[in-house]
Amino acid sequence: MSNLALFNGCAADAARDTAMGWCHCVNWAMDVASKRPFQSIQQLESYCVERWCNASISEMEEALAAHPLIGDLELLKKKFSSNDARADKAFAEQGQVLNASDDTLEALARLNLAYKNRHGFIFIVFARDLSAEEMLLALQARICNSTKEEFAQAVAEQTKILQARVATAFEPHA
Repeated sequence: MSNLALFNGCAADAARDTAMGWCHCVNWAMDVASKRPFQSIQQLESYCVERWCNASISEMEEALAAHPLIGDLELLKKKFSSNDARADKAFAEQGQVLNASDDTLEALARLNLAYKNRHGFIFIVFARDLSAEEMLLALQARICNSTKEEFAQAVAEQTKILQARVATAFEPHA
């Protein structure tokens, strides 16, 4: 969706599908779509964040579960086919791992698995503009936190991700 007027005027299913690209939670996306028309992108973003902050635990878990593991290139390729717009988004958000060393990728894979085993969900970080090494450092720094702390951090990171995705959706080149 390249402009707000198109988003405001499209069918409800199309608006929901667009919103799902920002935050993969069906109820959240349906609520965002139902609040149209938005007067500005800022109003849309504010509502998206407000609704996310009021999401239920199960809605938050649904959105977090939709993220690919950081650094798992094979999973990214399987989960997001090359003709899927979500693939472009995933690689834009995590594409830095393509340049990572084998040692860094191995450490990311190993620690991601340990993180998921410890906390019950995957490691979430707003990865845009972070190198693979910086993502690894963040993972190393957070893995020993309590699950409660990590869930709250994952929700906060998802907030940053959805804000960036909304902004990107309405950029002229999007």
